[in-house]
Amino acid sequence: MRKTFILLLLSVVTISLRAQTNVYYSDIDLFWKTFDTIQTVKDSAQQLQLIQTMYLDKGSKGLKEMIRLRKWTPARFQKSIFAHPGFWTSVRPNTLKVKEHEADMEKLITAYKKLYPRFKTPAIYFTMGYLSTGGTTTETEVLIGTEIAASDSTTNATGLIPFLQGVFKDNKGVVQLVAHELTHTQQPGGDREDNARTNLLGMCLVEGACDFMAELLLQQPIKMPYMTYGKAHEKEIWQKFKKDMHGTEAKDWLYNGVDLGYFVGYVICKSYYDHAKDKAKAIDAIVNIDNEKLADLDKFLAASGYME
Repeated sequence: MRKTFILLLLSVVTISLRAQTNVYYSDIDLFWKTFDTIQTVKDSAQQLQLIQTMYLDKGSKGLKEMIRLRKWTPARFQKSIFAHPGFWTSVRPNTLKVKEHEADMEKLITAYKKLYPRFKTPAIYFTMGYLSTGGTTTETEVLIGTEIAASDSTTNATGLIPFLQGVFKDNKGVVQLVAHELTHTQQPGGDREDNARTNLLGMCLVEGACDFMAELLLQQPIKMPYMTYGKAHEKEIWQKFKKDMHGTEAKDWLYNGVDLGYFVGYVICKSYYDHAKDKAKAIDAIVNIDNEKLADLDKFLAASGYME
């Protein structure tokens, strides 16, 4: 009787944990159903209508948010689907395997709550886009562009821009991406890309904080080209960054395919954590970096002891 009770209790706890995780995959199947349907239709206008009514209109709450944030339209989906047939055929199996990572998503949430007790569990939506974004967030949602997130070195990138070809070659999978995006949902202001950008230091710190927290969650270094290059050229990068960090121009540092600003933000956050006596308070400070408060950012940098 006691054994039965314990097993029942464990089942309840497991179900409760999964219910709290809130991971949604329905947009993946919905997309491929729409994809297959429009292949049988020759009329362009009808294809657009089907994309709208079968996919965009019936999508999850997360897909609706992605449509709003990224201004997704049926025409953009249609153009991508028919322009890159090799890509879509090759990536399909990987997108359908994303559901196999549900236990990994649960582990990330559990680990985050241990590191940061104030963690507010976001909903995680695996949507399908048209190669426009790998992931973004709101204050309560992680929104993944699964067609990019699930691509890897086996994905046919013929005809795609060099940036995406590089992403696919070095892609470390959906778990690392979600681990990064989770911190954006906890930071002041939600989706960073839609907020004001008053200084480069703040922009890089909020991205670097996400990589640092992902490293703690995964208990292994983040493997990205900018990390490898950054560690090999750290002093040189820092000398240039110091000259730019109070400016507003980000193109040399962020969202350009090289993304050395992520590395700079990461190493500053790591140094702050390593120098802190109270690790819990350090994590709280790292997660709650406000990229608009320059005076506070300068204090954070000074407290990090980085490159003194």
